[in-house]
Amino acid sequence: MQKSLETASKEVIRFLEEIPLTLSTVKYYRSCFRTIGAYCNKNDVDSFSSKDANAFSICQMSRHKNGEISLVYALILRKAAAILADCVEGKKLVWERRNYRKKLLCDVYETALHEFWTQLAPSLSPGSARLTLQVARKFCDFLESAEMRDFGKLTVDDVRRFIINAAPRHKSNMVNLTWPIKKFVAFLHDAGLVDIDAERVIANFSSKRKKVLPCFAEDETIALLSAVDTSTALGKRDYAIMKIALGTGLRGEDIFGLRLGDIDWRKNEISVVQSKTGTHVSLPLMPDVGNAIADYILNARPQANSSHVFLRHRRPHNWLGDGPAGAEIMKRYMGNAGIAHEAGDGKTFHAFRRTVGTRLIRAEVPLPDATQILGHKNIESTKQYIALNDDMLRVCCMDISDYATKKEGLA
Repeated sequence: MQKSLETASKEVIRFLEEIPLTLSTVKYYRSCFRTIGAYCNKNDVDSFSSKDANAFSICQMSRHKNGEISLVYALILRKAAAILADCVEGKKLVWERRNYRKKLLCDVYETALHEFWTQLAPSLSPGSARLTLQVARKFCDFLESAEMRDFGKLTVDDVRRFIINAAPRHKSNMVNLTWPIKKFVAFLHDAGLVDIDAERVIANFSSKRKKVLPCFAEDETIALLSAVDTSTALGKRDYAIMKIALGTGLRGEDIFGLRLGDIDWRKNEISVVQSKTGTHVSLPLMPDVGNAIADYILNARPQANSSHVFLRHRRPHNWLGDGPAGAEIMKRYMGNAGIAHEAGDGKTFHAFRRTVGTRLIRAEVPLPDATQILGHKNIESTKQYIALNDDMLRVCCMDISDYATKKEGLA
């Protein structure tokens, strides 16, 4: 049973107060709900569903384009409308980042995607599951745009048309297109919704030769750490995060999801189950890394009822794992460190992990040991760091001085 707009508004306000948000922010949202109420009265909206919230948001963005309101206010109204609609529809209230660009599909497709996600999520890493669902949603959107709203009418030609249509956006890795579609069609087949044998008619493309992205040079890591102002709370947090990345080689998602209980201060050890592989790793906590973490926890970490080590410094003090924290950290300091960054150059937060892997190889740590430290399931994943060790590769080069050359430039 749906709630009235007035009842839902009061319930959302109580929820915001309990997060807790600041009093001024709660007051701001209360004002937003009055604006939504005025919109509903003007447009004869009795309830306030997700579709109503979407229509309201489109209206506010139009007001912004006309110069009536600021973009910030329009975006806050959009968020207020989304959470109010959730409350009216009886959904659980959650304070989180939202994807407002996601198009709502017909009930048949939304139900299938929900069931697909329920089956998919436990079997894949979070990143792979999100990618697979994203492609499946685009496939359903493609079918709906062709006015097909019944999986029973789906043919192999429809699948092929979608792959051909989406292929230009996946030139670098077609597997990221064909593999999710294969999984989704197989799910539909197992559910009795289609007669297409995905294993037989959908073939995964062979992967292109993998490009080995560079790591950070020693002077670059020094410059990045030096660019952090550790006299501020934000600086202490970011400095500790970068020290962990350079001291352990953990992936960003595992660092941002680190919990207080994952650190054994007596044994000087960090123990985590990696999000991507599910592999458990125990890594030594070096003194400089431990000191950076302790400085943040004791002197800068917000007071919050959370078991996560690293928290946002703006209310609500949520953990960092639900947003692009790594990209934000790099953007904050790379300019001051004098490090240029372009798309595809590998100068991202993940480059810290490549830096650690390269250092292990340069230190002549045996590949099996390096694989265990980095938490790779396959030793082949660790071999890529050999390509970043120029000095060791030069030793392997053959002497060609005994071979005659026909061009002067090759002499």
